[in-house]
Amino acid sequence: MVHSGNGFIQRKDKMLLLLLHILIVFWIFSRSNLFRVYHVSPFVIPTILFLKVLGGFLIAKYYLSTYNGGDIFGYLSDAHQFQLLFKSSPRDFFKLMFGCNIEGESINIFYSKLTTWFTSGYSSQYNDARSVIRFHALLSIFSNGNEWIHLIWSNVLCVAGMLALMRFFFYEDANTGTIPSYVFLIFFLPNVFIWSSSILKEPLLIFALGMTLRYFQLWNMHRNLIYGLSLLFFIFCFVLIKSFWLLVLIPGLIIWMVFPKMKHPFKTIGFSYLCLLILVLTIGEFWPLLNLPDLLFGQQRNMWRFAVFMKAGSLVHPVPFSPDVMSFLKHIPDAFAYGMFQPMPWQLAKWFYFPLFLENLMFPFVWMVVFWKMKTTSLKINPPIIIAFIAGFIIVLISAYTTPVIGTLIRYRMPGLLLMILALLSMIGNSIGRKSGASAI
Repeated sequence: MVHSGNGFIQRKDKMLLLLLHILIVFWIFSRSNLFRVYHVSPFVIPTILFLKVLGGFLIAKYYLSTYNGGDIFGYLSDAHQFQLLFKSSPRDFFKLMFGCNIEGESINIFYSKLTTWFTSGYSSQYNDARSVIRFHALLSIFSNGNEWIHLIWSNVLCVAGMLALMRFFFYEDANTGTIPSYVFLIFFLPNVFIWSSSILKEPLLIFALGMTLRYFQLWNMHRNLIYGLSLLFFIFCFVLIKSFWLLVLIPGLIIWMVFPKMKHPFKTIGFSYLCLLILVLTIGEFWPLLNLPDLLFGQQRNMWRFAVFMKAGSLVHPVPFSPDVMSFLKHIPDAFAYGMFQPMPWQLAKWFYFPLFLENLMFPFVWMVVFWKMKTTSLKINPPIIIAFIAGFIIVLISAYTTPVIGTLIRYRMPGLLLMILALLSMIGNSIGRKSGASAI
């Protein structure tokens, strides 16, 4: 009876803690302009958050039954170990949070219980999994290991990043207009919803991506200290979670910073990326460490071997390029198609592949709408559209060159697909005569 009573008290405390976090989230939603969208019901964003949390729970159950928990439970397991470390040695906890090396028998016992902390993917220099673990480890101090709380805050950050990303494309203020209602459907794009609704890297990636782009835009327009410091913080977040995707955006952002009022953004930004590509390929011929085709080819081989070793069920033939400049350039069109249109109809091995197959049709459909709009009205193509579309194209292209596993490819291409779809939707939205404003959000 005592054990049963203790269990009841623990469950009650767990529910009260969860309720407290829910109330904090709704207080933030009601007070913060970050989550307020003009001319949209105040219940829309909380409803989206609720659906994402529910979806994340179902995805976690699928991961548990299919992959023995996979990344999701790896992150939570390591975060739980950090929670125990915080209780026993707060000093060691915060040293590890800040990247300090710790030695000793007790810390070696702690290390031996970690499942994901030392899994650095394919590079010993970069480990974005640790950034995810650090986030959930810090959160565990206030969650007491309640998985629902981790799920909620992952999605709160994701929603904040998505709204910032939408504002990057659709200038918004109370007088001149708002984000079109149809744009909110991007939350439920299968690739975006699946990977950004659970306890994975993607919610933090979308947060860092959206906030970096939005606060760069605000800083570039106003050039004040608050926006500048905020931008530096979000760039730091981006570096911790996916630094190589930040590198894809930097050239376009620098050109926009130098020429904030450029008259022909498509020519200026597009030509800059082309010159940069030529420069990178030229340097790579003389400096093997920066040889882009060779780096992509080596990554592809590593991922192929790893997929074979792990007996990946959705292994496909990789893009057939060789590690030289001409082969790399020659295969750009088919690599992009390879990255954008997986899975094919004959590859629908699992039920959840079907909505992802339907998603493949959305990109050409939106393109057709854009072309139709071009015949009937003048489309405004501004720097955010050009930067996002080129960066999205590069993300999909790199993912295609390096990834011979359908499931992994679909996941890796997600931020690129998201940027390109939003860029096209922005072209459509701006074509119907919406005025431009600027919201300091």
